[in-house]
Amino acid sequence: MGSVTGSGVPDGMNPDAAVSWPPRELIDSFMGAENGEFAWLPGEVVHFDNEAAQAAALTFRDVLGRYASGVTVVTTVHGGAPVGMTCQSFTSVSLDPPLVAFLPMKTSRAFAAIQLARRFCVNFLAADQAAVSNAFASRADDKFAGIDWHPTAGGMPLLDGVVGWVDCSIHAVHETGDHYLVIGRIEDLGTGDSTAPLLYHRGAYRTTDDG
Repeated sequence: MGSVTGSGVPDGMNPDAAVSWPPRELIDSFMGAENGEFAWLPGEVVHFDNEAAQAAALTFRDVLGRYASGVTVVTTVHGGAPVGMTCQSFTSVSLDPPLVAFLPMKTSRAFAAIQLARRFCVNFLAADQAAVSNAFASRADDKFAGIDWHPTAGGMPLLDGVVGWVDCSIHAVHETGDHYLVIGRIEDLGTGDSTAPLLYHRGAYRTTDDG
């Protein structure tokens, strides 16, 4: 990869790419940054204190990264303010009762807010929302800055432009290694105007139009 300009976009790349180019810290973490840290997924930075552990984790990430997933932003409201986090580890669980699940890191501040609220909305991002994913994967104080949204009937933040969403109450939470397995019971759901999803595969955003 070429050098990176002050704008954060590599030399030779169209400046318009700055709209969706990941923040510098996110790029560094995926490339294997200093101090033994890298991101397993956007927004999930893992720290290691020795090279052997980091090498094993890199292999784990590289193999599991060959499985493509959708990209979601899980939102809630805490203290009257919207809170959100990017999350790839989302899945449907049960039709009767209607259950879904996602897996946040135990260190996630956003999930701490979700635990207190006991309710959350999973927003399924559209193909043109890579910048939205990056915003919610960052460490910015206000991740909703410049993001258009409106509340669901249950009061949870529903992002504009998504392909679909589910508004849930927490059904159960289980400890699973360095993550929690959060099972939500769907209280409301719907589809968006967009039909093309944002995907994540082998450390990069993809769409259904990619070869």
